[in-house]
Amino acid sequence: MKALDELMRSVRDMAEEDAPGVTSAPPVPDLLLYAPCPVKLVVKDGIDRIAADHARRGRELTVHIPMGCTSVDPYDPIYRESDPARLPGVIGSIGFGDFWRREFVSRHVRAGLFTAAPAVPLSPLHEKAGLLDPRSHYTLYGVTPYLFLADTRRLGDLPVPQTWEDVLHPRYKGELIMCGDGDDMADAVILNVYKEFGMDGLRALAANCKGFMHSSSMVKSAGSGDESAGAVYIIPAFFAETVTRPAHLQVVWPRDGAASSPLYFLAQKSERERLADVIAFFSDGFASIDSAAWFAPMAASAAAKLPPEASLKWVGWDWIEDNDVTERRDTLNALFRDMVRKATCA
Repeated sequence: MKALDELMRSVRDMAEEDAPGVTSAPPVPDLLLYAPCPVKLVVKDGIDRIAADHARRGRELTVHIPMGCTSVDPYDPIYRESDPARLPGVIGSIGFGDFWRREFVSRHVRAGLFTAAPAVPLSPLHEKAGLLDPRSHYTLYGVTPYLFLADTRRLGDLPVPQTWEDVLHPRYKGELIMCGDGDDMADAVILNVYKEFGMDGLRALAANCKGFMHSSSMVKSAGSGDESAGAVYIIPAFFAETVTRPAHLQVVWPRDGAASSPLYFLAQKSERERLADVIAFFSDGFASIDSAAWFAPMAASAAAKLPPEASLKWVGWDWIEDNDVTERRDTLNALFRDMVRKATCA
């Protein structure tokens, strides 16, 4: 996200172009939702139906769901808001971004502004991985699971990796392709490897990386024999599981769990009743979306759609509580990119 001052200047400039002299802050929506790209449209359709139902009952439901990949979003700086009344009733987002920052957590989360609303019954995958917030603030309605897509033809005599420790082995040097595009990174992978194996683990992973690719590019590259291709791709489950694969491409859910990046929402206690149908969407509504199965919805009904070997790896609530997880993520991502650059230039 842009620095606050730069961002607000951009927003003001855009506003002045549309309405000269108007520089007021954007209105506070009932729901601010950043949804995963592969399911964003169908999620928006579900929320739009809820909004239409509110309208039929004479009640307005205001919603902001950014649909494009624009550089400016008027709500980007909202995590710095000090007044709880200026926050949306429900905030939904993905990954370890601004709503996990120590600044926001100290001011609003630990103050008890939000209350969790987990599915009942909860998915056994969520229970086993410990995705239920013991402090009852965040609700993880799903995750982006990162797993392995292995090209057995390219691996040759090398074994197909089965665990996260496996992909750190030097036998895979120059054969891993990491999910990453621009400044984005598979944050759950970096954090989990760091937590379990320390900086030595990150160095080992970087030494094995051939480069970074966007998920959509990975599915075109894997198994292609192109010069840029690798033998093992660390890739979101959605992209690995929803494409037609040749016989020599094998999907591997790591035995110690797919590194899980959160899809979550924060619901204000004072808005739980008024926005109950919005909150309920994150449970049964999200789980009913066919393609959302690969984001491991929290509702128990969705677990059966995943492979029987599927399991999830979560960095842990105590670790998050003890760390500024967003700051740690940003620092480690930068270090990891630099390590990969040095390894590929060596």
